[in-house]
Amino acid sequence: MNGVWKDEEVKSLFEEVRLCKSQGRALREAFAAHAKKHFRKPNSVRNYYYGEIERLKKDERRRERLAIDLEEHKKVERNYFSPQEKSEIITKIKNMVSDGYSVRKACLMLSGGDVSTMLRYQNKFRSSQPPKSSNVLTFRGRPSKITESDLQGLFMGLVRLVRKNAEEELRAEALKQRQNEEEATRQLIAKLGQKERELSFLREDIARLKNENLHLKKQVMQKICLKAATKNAKA
Repeated sequence: MNGVWKDEEVKSLFEEVRLCKSQGRALREAFAAHAKKHFRKPNSVRNYYYGEIERLKKDERRRERLAIDLEEHKKVERNYFSPQEKSEIITKIKNMVSDGYSVRKACLMLSGGDVSTMLRYQNKFRSSQPPKSSNVLTFRGRPSKITESDLQGLFMGLVRLVRKNAEEELRAEALKQRQNEEEATRQLIAKLGQKERELSFLREDIARLKNENLHLKKQVMQKICLKAATKNAKA
């Protein structure tokens, strides 16, 4: 039954939370991972975890049997930055970023290697930065009346945009067609070169056959002449 927690599952949950804390991740990730693995609800896992901590504080024998160190599961007290601390941290991060460090690297160095503090520095720095500019124009105040001239300007702008897109598409299509034609030409030249080599081999074969044929004719004529001479000598 899902309502029953065996010792191995309890140890698994506490180990999952310990790893999550050491990596600076939110505990809800540990609860969600455990819930998925053991077919429970994340909220139920969270409630059991905090309730089990209180029970283990009162049960030393069970705590030792499960080999759970409650020092690793203390609730983190959140220390808020004072305005002066916030300003100093942000200034230091900006200086390090201007020297070539990434925001994450700068925060990690300033935190002394403590991942939890590094994440707090990083989040505080990013929240202090102005939002990135957007291509969407926002109108403040009451919008003025759009005149016919404004509409005409918008229409002409739209026409120019459509024309520009059409020209770019035509250029891209022409480039693609030219590349295809060049590739076809290269292939044709390669085939012609192969045919030329084949013709060259054929010419060489024909010349060799002609020489062999001429040599054979000479041999035949010599044999005929020799035979005729022998016949005349006997006569």
